[in-house]
Amino acid sequence: MQSSRSTVLVAGGRSPDRTIALEILLREAADRHGWSDRVVIRFGGLGTAAGRISDAGVAALRAHGVDASGAVCPDLERRSDLFEHADFIVCDCAEVADALVDWDEAATARFVCLDDLVASQDDGESGRELAIAEDLAEMEKLVPEVLRRLVARAPAD
Repeated sequence: MQSSRSTVLVAGGRSPDRTIALEILLREAADRHGWSDRVVIRFGGLGTAAGRISDAGVAALRAHGVDASGAVCPDLERRSDLFEHADFIVCDCAEVADALVDWDEAATARFVCLDDLVASQDDGESGRELAIAEDLAEMEKLVPEVLRRLVARAPAD
């Protein structure tokens, strides 16, 4: 039943690699924990975070066991349909959350920001740019908490 599912938009602001990787990790975690029937996951990027995945991104995801060759991160400014019925917007950085919070398309969505989760872990490195392989490992640590937050706020059957 569609009403019992939450729609999640992964919104990136740093790179297509990071946005695509976050969407894949979140979808995999939902599948692995049996929650894929509770969430619909979409993704898109703002500015330079929209576009084709790089060779480094493909290699990092291949090492993770995912073939992302040819993956493209849609441009949120051109694809406002990705916001339709979005219950949550998961942002890879605070800058994206700050930009999207004022968009009419995002008015009813609740935000979860990776930078906030990193800051709560108090590692002192929030916002630091990482190579995609290292960034993928960092995102893997955060995805379970993101998923818990999404599922905890998802509508019940």
